[in-house]
Amino acid sequence: SNIKEKMATFDKGSPYQTGFSTGTGFGGQQNTANLKGKLTALDEQMRILTEELNHHKKEVQILRSEKDTLESMLTMKTQEVKNTLGNELYRVEEEMKRHFAHQKAQNMQLQQHITTLKGEKTALQQQILGIEKRISELEMQIGREDSQLLCE
Repeated sequence: SNIKEKMATFDKGSPYQTGFSTGTGFGGQQNTANLKGKLTALDEQMRILTEELNHHKKEVQILRSEKDTLESMLTMKTQEVKNTLGNELYRVEEEMKRHFAHQKAQNMQLQQHITTLKGEKTALQQQILGIEKRISELEMQIGREDSQLLCE
């Protein structure tokens, strides 16, 4: 926009506008002066545009440098997050392995207790059957003794 303003000033209000002078006299001297003025104005405009171009080149260079710095920082942060998450994942996996091993050990203990209890249950059932058989035998024996007593 700064360049456009200067161009507009040059094109509109400058004494170095394009075209030849309509002044009186021989005109050759005035045309030469007019041409020198135009060249001087063009040189000045070219100098200003060169300065602006160099300024913009520096800005672009600074922006590229900032972009490279930001990309580098982003890469480092990404790597840092990746390492942190990797370490956290490893820690969680190890903790899960410990919990699974502990759970497996508890399951084995419970299975042993169940097996022991089943054995004890079977033994108790056999004892109950033996006792029931003994009770039946005793009841039969008592019943015979009662019937013998009644018969006598």
